[in-house]
Amino acid sequence: MPTAFTDEELEHIRSALIQAGIRLSKELGLQKMSVEKLTAAVGIAKGSFYMFFGSKEDFILEVAEYTGAQTQKMLLSRLNGRRKMSAHEFMEFFSEYLHSDFDLMNGLTVEDFFWLKKHIKKQVLFDPDEQIKTALFQYIERNNVDCSAFIKDDRGWFADFLEEEKERGTQV
Repeated sequence: MPTAFTDEELEHIRSALIQAGIRLSKELGLQKMSVEKLTAAVGIAKGSFYMFFGSKEDFILEVAEYTGAQTQKMLLSRLNGRRKMSAHEFMEFFSEYLHSDFDLMNGLTVEDFFWLKKHIKKQVLFDPDEQIKTALFQYIERNNVDCSAFIKDDRGWFADFLEEEKERGTQV
């Protein structure tokens, strides 16, 4: 019978699993990182893993979302309320990112990429164009940007992006 965890323990374990996933993905790669190794690192039973995530694939997506959010926080911190940064500042940020725990791509092997392609159905995760569009849409949504001028003017992919979001029922 699974152990009953308090809400605080659930939150702590979930966070510990994500941190262990970041560490193990760099040490072992995604393909060799198993649920058994994750749960052993956190000190819970293998079956308890499924109280938090439906599968290893769901877990990897959650880790990717977490590291993406942390990277965004790093960038916003560097911007310090500004909208732009110099090329030099960006290179400093990028170097900080590459040396942080949040760069999941750095330690992946070719086998990991093939494993991801086979097991992760959310291909947007590794599509730079889709990542840019997602980040842009989140920015527009967060800042209540009026995009009507861009829809009227054909400005390439940005206008297409806004039209796609409009067709999906998103208010842009």
